[in-house]
Parts: sequence; C-alpha cells; structure tokens
Amino acid sequence: MKKNLLLITLIFFGAGVFAQECSDLFISEYVEGSGNNKAIELYNPTNNPIDLVNYELVRYSNGAFERNAVGLMGWIEPKSTFVVVLEKLDPNGTGYEVPVDTALQEKADLFLCPVYEVNKMMYFNGNDAVTLEKPTGEVIDIFGMIGPPMTSDDNGWGNLNDTTITYNSGGNPTEYTISDYIVGPLFWLAWTKDHTLIRKSDVSFGVTDNPVPFIVDQQWDSIPENTFDYLGSHFCDCTTFGIGENENDITLNMYPNPVVDNSLTIQSSEPISEIKMFDLSGRIVAITNLGSNVKTKTLNIPNEFSGILFVSTTMDSGITLTRRTLVK
Repeated sequence: MKKNLLLITLIFFGAGVFAQECSDLFISEYVEGSGNNKAIELYNPTNNPIDLVNYELVRYSNGAFERNAVGLMGWIEPKSTFVVVLEKLDPNGTGYEVPVDTALQEKADLFLCPVYEVNKMMYFNGNDAVTLEKPTGEVIDIFGMIGPPMTSDDNGWGNLNDTTITYNSGGNPTEYTISDYIVGPLFWLAWTKDHTLIRKSDVSFGVTDNPVPFIVDQQWDSIPENTFDYLGSHFCDCTTFGIGENENDITLNMYPNPVVDNSLTIQSSEPISEIKMFDLSGRIVAITNLGSNVKTKTLNIPNEFSGILFVSTTMDSGITLTRRTLVK
C-alpha cells in the first residue's frame, strides 16, 4: 500500500493550488506510542478504490530536508482506511526490537520497515515530519513541519506559541519560551510525542503547503498514548457525501471541542431539523428533533459517555453534515 531544498519548496507551494475536497488520500490518524508502537492511518475519501503503489510515506527527521521514504502496496477501498504499522513482530524481541503491542498489530493492513538501517521511515518520533507523497515527489499530505527550526533536542509541536513557561529542573525553577509551537525540552506539552492524533472530521483533503508553523489543534484531536481503538475507521464530511454534495455554503460550528462538561453547542447558518449523536461503533447515543427555524442548539451528552462522538446534523433543506468531537 502500499532534492534539494529548492525543489522541495517549489513542490510544497505549487501543489497546494490543486488540493480539492474529498479527491485524494490523506493521513487520518497518527500513532506515536511507547516503544515501537508507531502507525499511520490513511483514508480514501473518494468513491473509487485507489492503488497504493502510486504513493509512499516519507519521514523528515529533526528539522532536516532529507527524505526517508518507503513505498506502499495494496488497495484502499472507497471511504475506507488503511493502517501502516512498524514491523516489529518478534514476541521475544527486546530493547529496540521489542514487539508492537498486540492490539496495534491487529489493526495493521501493512507492516513496514523491520530493519532501521535499511529504511528509517516508520521510526518517527514527535519531532519528525511525516508526509504522504507520490513517487515523483508530489506532496499529497503533510503531518508536522518540514525543515528548521526543529532540532533533535526538541520534542515536537503543540498548540502554545510565544509563551514563557517556568518549570522545575533538578529543583531549580527554569524558564523556556515556546516559539513557533515547538515545545523544546517541555516534552509534556508536545502533542506529537507520546500521543495518538486523529484528523478532525471537517478535514477533507491533505495539507500540501508546508505549514509554518505547525499548529497541531487546527486539524488534529489528541488522545492518550497507546490508544489504538479508533484505527481502522475514520469519519469525516467525505464519508457521508460526495464532492458535489459537500460543496455548499452551510457553516456549521460545534463547541467546545473537546467537550469537558457534557454540554455541546451546535450553531448552523441554516435551520436545523434533527441532531443525531452516535459512537464509533454506530450506536445511537441520542437523537434530538428541533422545531422550526432553529439555528443554535445546546445538547446535554449522557454523563456515562466518553470518547469519540459523531454528531450528525440534518438541515431543513435535507442536507446532513457530520462532525466529530471528543468527550472527556
């Protein structure tokens, strides 16, 4: 399923013009877990199967522009996912060869890069950029930011910028200023290290312009390290409707995201007739029917519910939009 700096820059900034909703693969989930628990999930938002031999995953380490690429193989069906996992499967492996968690192995469609010295792609950490590219170098999607100022001493990206943090270092108060969303030594603030990240449901195509800076929560939701439950399925606007149906003028907002007090507000530019909430398995959590000309509604989520929640909002016009939120 399976350059130089000038060339890479031209590809990044030239390709973005052609990105279209629901028209090509994109990265839908990123797993940077403990040990060798590394995985990338791809999503096919189109209505056609796609041969992955025409794609590759690329790792750019520690702010460098050097490509560590691995080709893909297999097919990804329409509106479906494909999970690539680091190939560490020896149950007797120790140290750098410790096996991937059994739960993660079960999610894999393809294992890659068993030997670090042969191919380093799947050994990414929180401070490495990962891209989905064509073998020609055309960038289809980017996770992270390629190039400086990231260094090997940095731990990854977060959602705080130009903020000075005081922390305890060996008993001494130490100050560090976060810049360009790179958290430096403050590893506990890095979203891209020791986390699973899931693409937000309103993302319908990949990032093709190198994001400078990379602000994680613009397109990604963060859940705890070694969470593999959501691999193998992805829900976004492309899942429910085709490209033509998705091109409308409706504005739909949900807040807060994530939900922390079981109260979720939905605001639409068009009147809403029904709101349906369901979990990852498709089980209905709640259905709310609204009166006429209602554009804003606050919902109470059942107290016992936690995790990923899909909210399907049907307008009076009959158009349905679906968004995902995380309930903590």
